[in-house]
Amino acid sequence: MKNQSSNISDLSRRVICYSIIIPVVVLLLVYRLNPIIQIVNVLFVALIAGVGVWEYARLMKAKALHPPSNLLIFVGILEVFAIYAPPALGLWNQISVIILLFSVVALCVYYFNKIDNALVNIATGFFGVCYVAIPLALMLRILYLPSQDGIGWLIYLVAVTKMTDVGAYFVGKFFGKNKLPSELSPNKTLEGAIMGLVTATGTSIGLYYLAQHVHFDAFALTLSRSVWLGLLIGILAQVGDLAESLLKRDAKVKDSNKIPGIGGVLDVLDSLLFTAPFTYFIIQGF
Repeated sequence: MKNQSSNISDLSRRVICYSIIIPVVVLLLVYRLNPIIQIVNVLFVALIAGVGVWEYARLMKAKALHPPSNLLIFVGILEVFAIYAPPALGLWNQISVIILLFSVVALCVYYFNKIDNALVNIATGFFGVCYVAIPLALMLRILYLPSQDGIGWLIYLVAVTKMTDVGAYFVGKFFGKNKLPSELSPNKTLEGAIMGLVTATGTSIGLYYLAQHVHFDAFALTLSRSVWLGLLIGILAQVGDLAESLLKRDAKVKDSNKIPGIGGVLDVLDSLLFTAPFTYFIIQGF
């Protein structure tokens, strides 16, 4: 009874938090083409990336590593601007690669006099920037695709990914009986994982028919693509969730942050960090 009450309380906090976040995000998307809002969107994503990298650095510190948090945050934010700016401003498209190389050099310089675990610190710090900042920047690129289908694709990406989370969460919490192997996650269930794939594929197909109904021709998705793309996003979303869970379990922390109702940025975006890069490159191939 106490466990069920705790589940409901946790759900209530999530609902309240998302009821505040979602309207703000919707407004930023609706007015995305306004020059001022476009700047706000870039700054908003850069801020989220900075917080996400900071949370990742906290996980490193929990493992007795010594990341240069400020340097990682700076590089993470810089990477968002570097990935967004080339197509938007007509700049050279390899700036983001240069920033990543700069981060490696900067990390090496930082650890010159800190030899203990230098290799591990450099590798994990570099991974943190790639893990958090690049996927968020690619979501920004999806939103501002040269054609007008960017908003459709971003809504599709977020909807399919988060419906995977919702389906897996509700079924796993209230109906899950068969636990996944403890090496993957001590709390996830087979029923939740299957429902996550079902809701992902169903949402993908539903969005395809919705686009047909409203004649949103710029959204280049066929029925067959909606099936396999929804399924693959559903798989990657759950892998992303398990990956962040692995990092937290290794660091022996429950949440990546202490934001009421959601935990942390990484807790909210974990699945999108895997699905966003995949979806971006799939779009480029369509």
